Amino acid sequence: MAKRAATEKERQTFLRLQRSYNRLAVDLEDAQVSLATSKAKELGDAMDAQRLAASSRRHRSSAETMSKK
Repeated sequence: MAKRAATEKERQTFLRLQRSYNRLAVDLEDAQVSLATSKAKELGDAMDAQRLAASSRRHRSSAETMSKK
């Protein structure tokens, strides 16, 4: 579009819009990566907590069984 602009001012406007669009696209991609990383970390933390709780229950159950003997 900038190449077909009738005036230099229009061309500069299109180029400025292109740069803004590119910056916004990069910012959006960065935000998406950050959000995905955050969600993955939260999911990993939740899974770690579940594994720890399950391990604790197994350990407690084993200890109770041993104390009954």
